[in-house]
Parts: sequence; C-alpha cells; structure tokens
Amino acid sequence: GAACVVSLIDRLIHHAEIISFEGESYRLKEAKERAEKKQKKRTEKNNEKH
Repeated sequence: GAACVVSLIDRLIHHAEIISFEGESYRLKEAKERAEKKQKKRTEKNNEKH
C-alpha cells in the first residue's frame, strides 16, 4: 500500500542529489499553445455559423 510506496521512494532518493529547475516547462508551454490554437479554431467556426 501507501507505506510500501513511501518506503520505496525513500530508498530511491536516500543518496540522490536533488536538482531544482526554474523556468517555464516546455510541455506546459506547448500545451497552452495547443489549447489556444484549438480555442481559436472553435471561435472561427462559431463566427462562420452566425
């Protein structure tokens, strides 16, 4: 269960070096661009119907 998962993660990161990154995620940026493009297409289709 959950205790087993916590134990596994603890063992994996015990000697690990944690690296922190700052900045915008490429995946998040691309997902936003896709969503904006999709919304723009929907808006254009709705404007054509009216």
